[in-house]
Amino acid sequence: MKFQNLLFPLIAVLLTGCSSSSSALHNKTATNIVLQADSSKINKIEITDLHNSFLNDRTASAHNGSIVEVSGEVIAFALTEEGLYTVTIKEGDATAVCVFDDSISGKLGGDRSVRKDSKIIIQGQCHSSGLFSSSSFTLDGCRIVE
Repeated sequence: MKFQNLLFPLIAVLLTGCSSSSSALHNKTATNIVLQADSSKINKIEITDLHNSFLNDRTASAHNGSIVEVSGEVIAFALTEEGLYTVTIKEGDATAVCVFDDSISGKLGGDRSVRKDSKIIIQGQCHSSGLFSSSSFTLDGCRIVE
C-alpha cells in the first residue's frame, strides 16, 4: 500500500514534467547566477542550435545549466500566476521561452523595448523543460542585454 502512495506522485511528476522555470525561487537563484556571470564567458548561441541540442535527450544537452545569450524577435509575453514574466522569442523556426522577474515589467508592451515584433538580446540560464512541455528548454533568470 505504501508503494502505491509513492508511485502515484512519481507518475504525476513524470507525466506533467518537472519544468524548472515555474518556480519563483529557482528563477531568483538563476537571476543571481546570470547577473554574476563573466560576460566574456557567456556562450552566444542561436536559438535553433540550442533547440537542436535538447531534441534527442533533453537533459544531456551540453548547454543544460549554462548561461547563454540568444537574440530573436518577440512573439509573445505573459505574466505567470507566480508573478514571473515570460517572453517568447523566435529565431528561424525555433523559439525560446525566457523567464524574468518583475524587473522587466516596465519594459513590456506599447512602444517599450519588449513588444511584439521587436528584436532583443537576452542572457539567461538554460534548463531543460518538462517531459511534455511544448518547448525543449527555458532560459531562467533572464536579463535583456542593453
